[in-house]
Amino acid sequence: MSAIRRTGGTLRPVTGGRIENEREVVERAGAGDVRAFETIYRTYAPVLFSYVLVPMLGDRDDASDCLRNTFLSAHKHIGNFKWQPSGIYPWLKTMAKNKARDHLRAVGRRRRLRGAFAEHTERLTTVATNPAEEKLQREALRERIDGVLETLNPRYATVLRLRLLEDRQRDECAEALGVKVGTLDVLLFRACKSFRKACAKLGVELELGGAA
Repeated sequence: MSAIRRTGGTLRPVTGGRIENEREVVERAGAGDVRAFETIYRTYAPVLFSYVLVPMLGDRDDASDCLRNTFLSAHKHIGNFKWQPSGIYPWLKTMAKNKARDHLRAVGRRRRLRGAFAEHTERLTTVATNPAEEKLQREALRERIDGVLETLNPRYATVLRLRLLEDRQRDECAEALGVKVGTLDVLLFRACKSFRKACAKLGVELELGGAA
């Protein structure tokens, strides 16, 4: 399956919308047309990688693995896909997020916390149906997250940016904040609680876990 091979290059987000005549392309892919499936892959893999998997996992290698597994599953099940007016992107996105959740369940508490942060902050967005909408929503989401962080205690905002948004190592974050690693964990726990309360004012319920 050439459309699912891992390449040495970096996937880059796309700015275009849906595939022209997408329903026809999806139906052809479901019937076994390799070129049609490659069109779906080329159109939607970059945005799933950059705006769904990397934010959830915080690791580009893990995101690449989940992307590959997503399209392996998509290739296997696309014949069962029921066409919806929103197209195939929401189906692919759900599949990608499920692969990421499976991965997060298999890793440590720190990564699960990061995944919870990504999952719950996404409630600040609406459902994107194509790469262009996804890109705009992710940019808007980061702006809204930054806006919430600006209302927090500066130390809380800093630990959330370093640990969850930038996925830096615990010792690096502790050094940047001038605290011990154990103190960093407590600070992160309190920062998550503070962030949750701030978001609740926007009508968004967040259920972030403990420190990692």
